[in-house]
Amino acid sequence: MREMERNERNERERREREEEEELERLVLVKEQSRLEDARRILELSGGEPAVGMKVGVARMRFTLPNGKKVDRRFHSSDTVEVLRAFLTLHLEETGVEIKNFGLSTSFPKKTFGEEDNKLTLEEA
Repeated sequence: MREMERNERNERERREREEEEELERLVLVKEQSRLEDARRILELSGGEPAVGMKVGVARMRFTLPNGKKVDRRFHSSDTVEVLRAFLTLHLEETGVEIKNFGLSTSFPKKTFGEEDNKLTLEEA
């Protein structure tokens, strides 16, 4: 009887470990996919405009929760989605543990949601 209970308990623990490992694997795959999508979006945007370029360029300053400022230039035709992709990769590369973030302007005050991803910076 004890042998049977021990075997059942061991089998249950083994299944729980396998389920936990599978969940961890799925989370890792989802995170890798998110980063690959961000890289693809940034690559398709054509990268940061040249320093001397003045027309069709928007300079953005992002303020992180720790107070650090991040400056970058974007094409005016880039979309809000490109901004999100840039921030996703920047946060990952600098080791900042932020997965969900919002984008907003300070003046005039406006918050950009996922539904605004296709707006160009010129339109926004």
